[in-house]
Order: sequence, then structure tokens, then C-alpha cells
Amino acid sequence: MAHRAPARGAHSRFGLYVHGVRVFVLGSGSSGNVTVLESGGARIMVDAGLNPTAAATRMRALGAELMPRAVDAILITHHHGDHIGQADSLVRATKAPLYLHDGVMAVRLRAKMPVNRYDAGALFRIGPFAITACALPHDAPQVALRIEANGVAFVIATDLGHVTAPLVEMLRTADAALVEANHCLDLLAVGPYPLHLKRRVAGALGHLSNEQTGDLAAALRGSRLRALYLGHLSEKNNTPDRAHAAVAPRCPGISVSVVLHGEPRVIDVVGAPPPPQLSLGF
Repeated sequence: MAHRAPARGAHSRFGLYVHGVRVFVLGSGSSGNVTVLESGGARIMVDAGLNPTAAATRMRALGAELMPRAVDAILITHHHGDHIGQADSLVRATKAPLYLHDGVMAVRLRAKMPVNRYDAGALFRIGPFAITACALPHDAPQVALRIEANGVAFVIATDLGHVTAPLVEMLRTADAALVEANHCLDLLAVGPYPLHLKRRVAGALGHLSNEQTGDLAAALRGSRLRALYLGHLSEKNNTPDRAHAAVAPRCPGISVSVVLHGEPRVIDVVGAPPPPQLSLGF
């Protein structure tokens, strides 16, 4: 599978991407997480950590409009504020249905609006998207999401304390993925966090270090995965250079790049072009 710059003319009459999957990472990190995926004239939003104005502004910076078309669904991975804190306002702004798994503690949201339930391990569909969730080890019930449409698959896997075998298998069946490389162990050790927070971040239910993400990347060599995007970097306990240097050498053949904290990023995941036709000479 190829990962290309946005192509002109690859949009429906609604202005939406129709070939493969276009991914708008509007925020990845502790200041707010939102990712919008487009395919076949449909859109879904994963996580709701930015308010509608910020989300629309960042999407516009990537050359697309969030409103008025908005999205067809909003999926929440877990109930930490940087992933769910703006769910109420985004649901009201977009009029989109909200999808939660049973581990998401959102009593107020569940009381205010209809909620669609999804389960880890069970395939479900929203428009052209086939979606599977995989439970992740975190200090709130968390999932990774594999989202497939038009024959290509993208995985979002952030906020986890250690790598699991089911996550590795999920990533090996994807074409591209956003995976966290949250902290550098050396920077975390000397950084400004209090001791209890350092232990939480580095613990088995915290976040992946650069070294752990490098081990994960090494396990993906020889798989279908062709592009790995490092996200959810700590502003205080990591740097983009450290994250890239720890991961990229571990997975030759896989493109590795960093999604900067607070900066939107567009990713196109499209199918490889068909092989050239041989001429028969007549």
C-alpha cells in the first residue's frame, strides 16, 4: 500500500475523500485528541478532546472543512479528559451519534443523549468503515481501533502502558498506524513531574516509552504495515528527534514520522497502483 500526499480531484461532491482513507489528526497529546477519518463520502471522528471551534480551525488548516458536513459518528476510546472532555459540545455541534464501549465512564453523557455501544473484539460498521476494537492496558479502560475502508486499514493505538500480543497482531494487518511514543525514560527521570506521576506514566498501565514503541516497531517488520506515525508525545518528557531515533532504526522498510504535539497532520492511506499491463504488440 502507498501513502501519498493529498491528491487533487480525489473528492466526492461533498468534498470528502473517496479513494482509500484520508486521516486528519487534529490533535494527539495531553492537550486534546481528535482524529477524523474520511472515505467513500463518509466521515467518523475518533475521540473528542478538542472543542468544535478548535477542531474546525485545525481541519481548515489541513485544507478541509469540518462544518457543516461534520461527521457521521463520534467514537471514544476511553474516558480521560483529553479524549472525551469535549464530547458533549462536539455531539451538539455535529449532531453525530456517540459510540462508547462499556468501560467508558460517562454517566452524564449517557444520561443526556442516546449512546451506541461497541465491544472490544467485535467487528461493527459505520457506513463504509469496518471497525474493530482491541483492549489496551491503561489506567482507564482503553481500546485501539482498526478502521478499514476501500481495502486499506488504519490503526489508532495511544495511551497504553505496555504492548500486548493482540495489539501487535492488529497492527500487522494494517497499512498505516498512529501509535504513541509518549516519553523518553531519561527525560522523564529528570523532568518536572512529581514522583507519583512519573511512576504512573512509566508503569504498566501508563504510557509507552520510546524504547517500548521501538520494540513494538521491530515486531512489525515483514508485516503489511508500511507507515508508522508516532503521536501522543509528552511536551515535557520527550522530543520528536528522540522518539524518531528510538523507533525508525528498529523497523527498516516501514516509514516512520512524528505527529507533533498540537499540530494537525493529514495522512492519505491509499491502495497501491495496479501493475502495468504488458503489451502484446498488436
